[in-house]
Amino acid sequence: MTSAAAEKSSELTHVNSFIRYSGRDAEGGFIRANGDYSFSMEDHPAIVRNARLEKIDFATHGFTLVKHRTEANFDDPADIERRYYPEACRIVKELTGASEVFAFLGIRRGGESNAGGGPALSAHVDFNEAALRGWVARLAPDRAETLLRKRLVNINLWRPLRPVENYPLAVCDARSVDKSDFMTVRFGEGGQTASLAETAGGLNVAFNPKHRWYYYPNMQPDEILVFRLFDTGDPEWHMTAHTAFEDPTSRPGSPPRESFELRTVAIFD
Repeated sequence: MTSAAAEKSSELTHVNSFIRYSGRDAEGGFIRANGDYSFSMEDHPAIVRNARLEKIDFATHGFTLVKHRTEANFDDPADIERRYYPEACRIVKELTGASEVFAFLGIRRGGESNAGGGPALSAHVDFNEAALRGWVARLAPDRAETLLRKRLVNINLWRPLRPVENYPLAVCDARSVDKSDFMTVRFGEGGQTASLAETAGGLNVAFNPKHRWYYYPNMQPDEILVFRLFDTGDPEWHMTAHTAFEDPTSRPGSPPRESFELRTVAIFD
C-alpha cells in the first residue's frame, strides 16, 4: 500500500466487513488447528470502526494501542525471549499497575510461510480460567500456591512484523459483550494434549448484535495492540474478543500479513 493510500485508509471512520463467529454447537467442542474445528462457524456482517479516530481507554474498552520499538530479532526465538518478553512485561505493568507479569507462548503468524496457519478468522478469547491458572502453575511452580490466590488477568500483545495491508486484527469493546456470548472449547481432538494449561481450553464467541468491533488501520512494526482477556476478578467476563477479518480496502496482491502475538498473565495483589 502506498503512503497516500495508507493515509486515506486511516481516515475512514469504519469498514463494512464480516466477523466469523462460532455456532452455539461450539460449547464443549475442539479446535484441532487454525481453521479446523469440530463445530460450525457463522459469518455475520459487521461494521469495524477505526479506533485511531476515537478516544480509546484500556480500562473501559479493554484494549489500546502502544508505540514501542524493539531491537529483538523475531527470526531468533531465543532472542525474542531474552529481549522482547521482558519488554512486554514492562509494558503491561506500566499500563495496568500489576505487581508482576509473566510472558509466555509467543507465536509468529502469517508471512510467506503461512506460519501458524496464517491469520485466525475466529472471534475468541485465548484461555478460560482453568487454563490461565494452569499456565501460572507451569510458569511459577514454586510460587503457584501463593500466586493463585491473587487476581490473574490474561493480557495479549499483538504486533505486526511488517506494515499490515490485509487481514488486520479486530477487537471487540469489552463493554459490549455478555457472559453468555462465550463458549468453552478445547485444543486438540478429544483433549489429548500435553497439559492442563492446554486441555483446559479457551472461549469462542457466539454472535451478538450488541458487539462493537474496532481495528487500527495500517498498523506498523513499532505499534502494539494490547488487549485484556480473562480476568479472574471479573465475574461478568468483560473480555476483549478478537479475530482477524477481511479488510475490503486491502490492495489485491499485497504482502501477506505477518505478526507476532504474545500472551501475558498479570498478577494483582
